[in-house]
Amino acid sequence: MTDILDPAQKTESISQEVKSYIEANIHILQQARLDRRRNTTLEDVFKGRNPYFLRGTRKAVWELVQCCLENYLLSVDEMLFAKFVSEFTAFAAQRGLQLPQSDIMFELFPLDDLPLRHVLQEENVRLYNRLTYRFYEELCVEEPLADWQLLSRFISECESNEMSEEAVDESA
Repeated sequence: MTDILDPAQKTESISQEVKSYIEANIHILQQARLDRRRNTTLEDVFKGRNPYFLRGTRKAVWELVQCCLENYLLSVDEMLFAKFVSEFTAFAAQRGLQLPQSDIMFELFPLDDLPLRHVLQEENVRLYNRLTYRFYEELCVEEPLADWQLLSRFISECESNEMSEEAVDESA
């Protein structure tokens, strides 16, 4: 005779297996986020930006760097989180687990308890300072003013370097 699990008991075991997976693998996501911050360059942040639009925003240099960096990091974090969720979904599918509802999923990622959270925050500050300093050094006429011709050329070179790297990758 087969045992029939109580639905509440079955949900609890699934929930525990899901929690265990996340607890065991969340550090990979956090480490990837940290690595991306440590390796982000000014080229990464400004690649694909429209210099004419940026000029039209009339932001101070530090605001320009901050805005572009925040958008870049949001995009990177979304991509890394999507990869994590994809791997988690594959794990659950292999085990025949029923995934919890999305609102329950977010409860599994408490913001204050994430590993490396304080390290990520410190790295964000270092990254912002490093990129702002480089922007001032390389792309400003005078300290508070961006040289828009230099910035336009810089963004254009970022785009052409990316195309050259893609061509090299395709030929390999």
